Amino acid sequence: MTPPTTTLIETLQQAARTAGQLLREGYHAAGAIDFEAKGASDFVTHYDRAAEHAIIETVRRAHPEAGFIGEETGETPAEGGRLTVIIDPLDGTNNFLHRVPHFSVSIAAREGDTLTHGVVYQPLLDEMLWAVRGQGAHRNAGRITASPARALHEMLIATCLPYHAKGDCATSLDQLTRLMSRVAGIRVPGSAALEVAHAGLGRFDAFWSQGARLDLWDVAAGIVIAREAGCTVTDLAGDLDPAEWNSLLVAHPERHGELREILATR
Repeated sequence: MTPPTTTLIETLQQAARTAGQLLREGYHAAGAIDFEAKGASDFVTHYDRAAEHAIIETVRRAHPEAGFIGEETGETPAEGGRLTVIIDPLDGTNNFLHRVPHFSVSIAAREGDTLTHGVVYQPLLDEMLWAVRGQGAHRNAGRITASPARALHEMLIATCLPYHAKGDCATSLDQLTRLMSRVAGIRVPGSAALEVAHAGLGRFDAFWSQGARLDLWDVAAGIVIAREAGCTVTDLAGDLDPAEWNSLLVAHPERHGELREILATR
């Protein structure tokens, strides 16, 4: 009997749950996590590698034509197809290693040059945020939309900050200084995939990053979710194509332009 086929988004969700189970096991192995340095303050764990391998194997079984861009395994070109799966198996590695319960599995799909699918899974909460281009954004089985636009002084905004040699501290400090006295709060939780997706969910009113270095796998899935929830997602120059970005701004359409003006490099 031929097994039932699954849609791409179902496959990505299955892959995220499989990886998430590995991460839950690792997180609860308190004091028993071995890790090695991979550059300044950039750690790779057994769980990063195992989770990424599990994701790739799950996707390959259902979509053997897919190529991959993975944080740990690098790039594997698609075989005769246009489908590329973009993976961050553990977004928030430092949180994970320090037992801060805020990290995620982030998986996106790109067809040609267009991001089409996004899954961001928080394994400790069993919370699946997901979206398909043109079909809306969801939290588990329920549809989500961005919160109504709040006045600037009521906004809670998330960001990433650079550390050690990764990024531009001066730019981040300058932008923080411009915003701190004008908004209700700024948060740096430590998993960009979650923070971008949470802007779509309404937990944050916006997310931005410029000084910190973010790679495509950090934000690709969150971009799909935030856009499908109704947020405007560009870089700080207003460019829509993530391949050209060195900054990121996610916000309600009514506040996006105002925040761009405040944060623009001077």
